[in-house]
Amino acid sequence: MKRFFVPLFLALFLVLGGQSLAQSDIVAVVNGRMITIDEWNREANVQKLLMEIKATNEVFYDILVNTQEGQRVLDLYKLKVLDVYIRKILFIQLAQSLNVGPRDEDVKQDVDGEIAKMLADLKMTEQQLDEYLIQLGMGKLEDYKQKLYIQRAYSLSLANVYLYFLRPSEDEIKRYYEQNRARFTTPTTYELILFRVKDQTTAESIRQDLLKTNVGSEVAQKYGITEFIDDTVVQDDTSKIPQGVWAYIKNAVRGVPITFTVGTDRYVLKVKNVKLGGTKALEQARDEIIKELTTQRQQSANEAVKKAFDEFVSKSKIELRIRK
Repeated sequence: MKRFFVPLFLALFLVLGGQSLAQSDIVAVVNGRMITIDEWNREANVQKLLMEIKATNEVFYDILVNTQEGQRVLDLYKLKVLDVYIRKILFIQLAQSLNVGPRDEDVKQDVDGEIAKMLADLKMTEQQLDEYLIQLGMGKLEDYKQKLYIQRAYSLSLANVYLYFLRPSEDEIKRYYEQNRARFTTPTTYELILFRVKDQTTAESIRQDLLKTNVGSEVAQKYGITEFIDDTVVQDDTSKIPQGVWAYIKNAVRGVPITFTVGTDRYVLKVKNVKLGGTKALEQARDEIIKELTTQRQQSANEAVKKAFDEFVSKSKIELRIRK
């Protein structure tokens, strides 16, 4: 799935002129949803970033923490994080506007499950995990849960919105069914033995033999016949059986061999089994149709999601409260 993150606030960095950021408790409001400085710091997690940089490059670390230029880089990083975070909030709101947003209890359940898995894998208590996360520079356990909550809500929203645009409408499903009925139709088939012979005497003798066996090759070998049918054939398949013969096949009694003449040709027939065909009802074919249409709509769904998100962003009210 694609992400539609594009820089919204790069210009803000230029306005700030490289000065350190000073913030109120609320750094942004997105369609009425407030983003606090705690949320921003949790997402940016500059402490963890600096710990990782210090462990690999102390010179770069020193520049970042002790120079004005380094502070400008960190400010730009934090603004980019805020940009991404606001985009996530907007996408969650888009899902809600389409009535496909994830339920709060479902997101919390997923987060609780992830934490429980971590506790089991690490063989820790919640208090120990809390201390462990702090040592890693990831904040307290509660901070980590909040970060997981947003990420999970975003992931579910992304999946649900794509499904919203992928899933065909009822009218589309019905139209596809009507236009492709043949695809959902299974033909009637006949399992049969069919010989074409030269004279009635041979035909009657073969008929007698077929009363005792369902194996056409045994009879063919006895009479030296090389061309015969002992197979399952689709009804009215004239590539294998002449059209005139089909009338006898359709009216034959299962298991009872018969002889008959079509034109100048004599035939011996035994229908061993019949499987009646039919057309699936719409409800029976629904899942197959949805799968097919969903596959066809992949590209158009990508474009539809991007368009819907761009339009939602353009209509959104985004207020920044970051000061110099």
